[in-house]
Parts: sequence; structure tokens; C-alpha cells
Amino acid sequence: MKTVIELTINLPNNPGALARTSDVLRAADVNIEALSCTEGPKQTLVHLVVNDPETAKIVLRPISDVVETEIVAYKVSNKPGAIADLARKCAGGGVNIKHIYATSLGKEAMCYVDVDDLENAKKALK
Repeated sequence: MKTVIELTINLPNNPGALARTSDVLRAADVNIEALSCTEGPKQTLVHLVVNDPETAKIVLRPISDVVETEIVAYKVSNKPGAIADLARKCAGGGVNIKHIYATSLGKEAMCYVDVDDLENAKKALK
């Protein structure tokens, strides 16, 4: 388990908004490691984990306000119940999960978890 910086932006909910944003990051040589988008009626909420948050913040500011949050990056086995175990550990530590997204490849998965109490989450997930 480690912590990473998540950047959150709002994009217009229209064709090409994510493509333009991704192009801006690519032009700055910023790699997207994880991404989550939640559609709203006029805006799309985008959560990003990137390899260079400082550069990303600079190039994203003309597009949207950028909110920076420290979140948990937690590696789990890619098997049934892995996220349930993570959620149970957080609940046992009194930690509320605000949002979570995950990616898997082969036998492992990485979960990105925004919590209401980062320090207790670190203890609960050890």
C-alpha cells in the first residue's frame, strides 16, 4: 500500500472533451496511470492518477480547476472478494470510502481509494 496524488477536474459532458484533455497531458509527457469518469448532465467529473502530478496541474488549469487529493493505492490479488476484503478492512477501521476505482492485469489489481481518514486507512490496510 502507498499513497498517491489524485487530481480531480470537471470537463464538459460533450464529445471530445476527454480526448482534448488527454492530448494536453500527452503533449506535456504526462502518463495517465488511472482514470475514472462520472457523467453528470452538463459536466463529467474526472479523477486522474498520473506519473507527474505537478506538471499535470499546470497543463490542466486552463481546462478546469484542479483539486489535488492524497489517496490510497492498494494492490490486491485479482480474484473474487478482493475488493470486499479491502472494504471490510476500511470499515473495521472506521474508515469511509468516498470513491474507489480499480484496474487489473493478470493476477494483480490496483485499487485507488479516496477515504475520509487517510491515516486510519493506512493502519487498517497494513
